[in-house]
Amino acid sequence: MGAPITAYNRISDTVIRVHSNIYDPQYVVVVDESLLEAVDVTRGLKKDGAILVNTQKSKEEIIPHLKGYEGKVYTIDAHKVSMATMGKYFPNTPLLAAIVKVADIMDEETFLKEMRASFTHKFASKPEVIDGNMAALEMALKEVR
Repeated sequence: MGAPITAYNRISDTVIRVHSNIYDPQYVVVVDESLLEAVDVTRGLKKDGAILVNTQKSKEEIIPHLKGYEGKVYTIDAHKVSMATMGKYFPNTPLLAAIVKVADIMDEETFLKEMRASFTHKFASKPEVIDGNMAALEMALKEVR
């Protein structure tokens, strides 16, 4: 907790055989906006990609902190979304929905259907959390700017 971390995900229609860091990402998700000052979050980020920042601020307020990045910039207030839908701050669920929308990797209906199936399996012993997580996904799809 507290130290900046970097995690990577590869998404492809074909088998992925590369298991290393990603140095030229198509998309970057910034979970905590304080990282904008601590880490060069746009390093290697492709201009035809995008950055998604978890923040209450507008895109225009975020751009000056992106070291001249000229690609697309999106924002979402994952704190607001998770508090409104789950009653606790869990940013991952709304950020997942937001990046799926930004990257346009699948249609929203399919995404929600697959996520419901995943949550049903993952939270089999706690089914009461499924509806909150689904509401967070749905709200995030509407809230990403």
